[in-house]
Amino acid sequence: MNWKEAKNTENNIYDLPGHWLKIEYFEALNILFRVENLLRMFVYIILKNEYKDKWKDLSVTSDDDENSTIGAIAKKRLSQDKNYAYLGYVITSPLLHLTSGELIRIITSDSYWKLFKKYFPGSREIIKNKLDEIGNVRNSLAHFRPLKKGDIELVKQNSNHTLSLIEKTIKDYISCPDIVPTNTDEDWYKELITIGIPDIEISFKQSKNEEWIKLFIEFKPPKLNEEDSWLGYTVRTANLKTDNLLINYPNFSKYIISCTEKRPSAYVEKPENGKIEKLISLTFSRKTLADNHSKIKSELEKILLEITKELALIKEDNLARGKLIEVVSCYFDKGEQYHSLKAHQFDTELTEDTPVEFWGSLNYASRDFMTDTDKYPWMPIDISEDKDLPF
Repeated sequence: MNWKEAKNTENNIYDLPGHWLKIEYFEALNILFRVENLLRMFVYIILKNEYKDKWKDLSVTSDDDENSTIGAIAKKRLSQDKNYAYLGYVITSPLLHLTSGELIRIITSDSYWKLFKKYFPGSREIIKNKLDEIGNVRNSLAHFRPLKKGDIELVKQNSNHTLSLIEKTIKDYISCPDIVPTNTDEDWYKELITIGIPDIEISFKQSKNEEWIKLFIEFKPPKLNEEDSWLGYTVRTANLKTDNLLINYPNFSKYIISCTEKRPSAYVEKPENGKIEKLISLTFSRKTLADNHSKIKSELEKILLEITKELALIKEDNLARGKLIEVVSCYFDKGEQYHSLKAHQFDTELTEDTPVEFWGSLNYASRDFMTDTDKYPWMPIDISEDKDLPF
């Protein structure tokens, strides 16, 4: 056997060995990977918003014609995956263990179609048929059967017909580009906007259609120690652990659809003047905030009180650690004129215990999210290497 490798000729351009599969197989894999994972994101957003922490208990018919639940199917398949944990990545998110066929059955079922139908430009029967056609091509590829060039064109056409509104919804959901006006007269806003502590600032943004609200927690940790050396300017400070916030406050996280984080960044002439700020964003539906703002406020106040206590402890004892706060060191890398902050220590690592609400650093979505994104929720790595800016 002579397994030849692809050669990286320039940036993300590769020279493929002549005996590799035809290029349409690579194109099919790329399209189907993106279609299926877009559906997973979409199904999760809708079900988590509607059923909160009970969404995993919803019934679904598996590919084996077994009547089960989302959580039970995922648990069974995850257990099987762990037998080969040395291969690939152990993914605990239930949606990544459902097939496209199971996702389609959830979407078009009598029980749940009412939740999904407004996002599809057609009747349930037509949408199901088009999604099933995509699924048929997907199964041919998954079972290594030959594909026609026309099969790939069908997948493109059907995804354009059925998923355009979903792509637009997810872009709007992830980006939430608009500021919530300060004169908003809704009870949830008037109650939640007043919350804050010296080290935490709360703010809000919303989607274009105003259906989704992002609550931003801007964490401004104290600098516990600073040291200038030939290696760089080191700062010992505190990190707010995003995953622990979700894990330790289930009565808060059950209302959250997704949570993302943004590590501190700075590019300054004088590192001693550099600000260190971590941004955590929590996405809710507006309806959830309207219906549950008192409970959400109560939980958020508990979180801020705990942060205050733990910061006070850590200021006295830098070796201490709380359930939400930990001491970390970051540094400003010396340049000729400017110093850039290196702060990967603030990133949350995906583990088997990471809550499904945590979506990593997925803070931006381009207009063509389905075809362009290099990040997906629940995946520990980027899925593409093309770093061209989408504008």
